Amino acid sequence: MLRRIKLYQNLIIKQNKMKIGFIGSGKMAEAILSGILDSKIMSSRDIYCSDINIDRTEYLKNKYEVSIFNNTKLIEKCNLIFLCVKPQDIKKLKMDLFNKLNNQQTLISILAGIKISTLIDISNHESVIRVMPNTPAQIKNGVSVWSSTTQTNKEHIDETKKILNSIGQQYQVDDEQIIEMATALSASGPAYLFYFIESLIESGQKIGLSDELAHNLTIQMLKGSLNLYEFSKESAEQLRKNVTSPGGTTEAAMNVLNNKKFKDIIIEAVDSAHKRGLELGE
Repeated sequence: MLRRIKLYQNLIIKQNKMKIGFIGSGKMAEAILSGILDSKIMSSRDIYCSDINIDRTEYLKNKYEVSIFNNTKLIEKCNLIFLCVKPQDIKKLKMDLFNKLNNQQTLISILAGIKISTLIDISNHESVIRVMPNTPAQIKNGVSVWSSTTQTNKEHIDETKKILNSIGQQYQVDDEQIIEMATALSASGPAYLFYFIESLIESGQKIGLSDELAHNLTIQMLKGSLNLYEFSKESAEQLRKNVTSPGGTTEAAMNVLNNKKFKDIIIEAVDSAHKRGLELGE
C-alpha cells in the first residue's frame, strides 16, 4: 500500500511540475493555449496569462479557466514562458526578465525578427527557444519553424515539440536565418493567400456572380487545387500547364498575369517581408 501511495505521489508531482505562462495574450497565444488544452498536454490550472489589455486576459480566463497574473508573478511560477507581445515592445520586458530566470525555466519567443541573442541580452538567460508559427494554428493546421540554444533545457525542448505539434506541423532548424526566411514565407504567407482569395471573390462578383456563389466557388476551387497539388506527383508548374490549353480561357488569364509580372510581384513581396524581419531584429 505504501509503495502504491508513493508511486501515486510521484505521478502527481510529474504531472504538475510543468507550468506555462504567456506574456501577451493575443490570438496566437490563444491558439497555442487552445492546442495545449485540446491535446491534454496539461490542464488549465497549469497555464498563466498576462496582458496589458485586461479585457483580453479576462476573456481567456472565462473561456479556458486559466489563471491571470502580472508579468512578475507569472515569471516566478512558470517553467516555459512564451513571449507573445509585439516585436517593437520586447525591450519593455527587460525589467521583468533580466536576472529573473533560473535553470528550470525557458523563454520561448514567437516574435518576428527578434533574434535569440536579443532575447538572451534582455533576460541574461541562455535557455531560449525561438519559434515562428502562423495563424492557421488557430484551427490546429499551422506550421512552426523553430530553433533553440545549446543551453536550452532538453525537457523543455521536448515539451515545446509537443506544444507545436498540437497546433500543426513543426520544423526544427539549426540556422536561425531560416526562421527569418520562414517568417516571410509561411508566417506572413496566409495574408498573401487571403488577399488573393479576396481578389478572386471580387472578380467573380464583377463579372456577374452572386456574392455567395463567388465565395463558394473560390473556396472550393482552392481546396480542390491544394489537395490536387498535395497528392500529385507533378510539380506546381506542370499542374499549371495542364490547365492552360493553347488559345483557351486560362491562357488568356495567364497572359495578363505574366504581362503584369505576377510572379515577380510575389517574389518581391516575400523579399520585402524578409528584409523587414531583419530590420526588426536590428
